[in-house]
Order: sequence, then C-alpha cells, then structure tokens
Amino acid sequence: MPNYYDDNFGHWEDMDDPDMVEFYHKVQRESVEKKCEACGRLVRLRPDYSICNSCADKLERGMDIY
Repeated sequence: MPNYYDDNFGHWEDMDDPDMVEFYHKVQRESVEKKCEACGRLVRLRPDYSICNSCADKLERGMDIY
C-alpha cells in the first residue's frame, strides 16, 4: 500500500477505502504552496489553513510554536 502524507493532515490512514483516496486527491488538488505561519517552512496547504500538520500536532500537545 502506498504511503499517503501531506502537510494538511499528516499521515493518512484507511487508504484501502476508495472514498478516502478520493478525498485525499481532492485535498491535494485544493492545496496551494504557502509558508507555514509557525515554522516558516514552504508547504502545500489548503487555502484556509495557516499552519502545517507538524505545527498543529505540537499545538495539540501544548507546545508553544510561535
């Protein structure tokens, strides 16, 4: 099984489900190149997102990323 990863959601699971694969491809089509507001890396994010998945995970664990 291929490895599915992106800067919006990180590692994707349940990719044996065709609906999940379709949603993954939709997210990829909608994503644009932009700078993560927290770490400054150039990433591909959905237009309404401002931080990458790595930084979002850190926030969820209570880390200060700004």
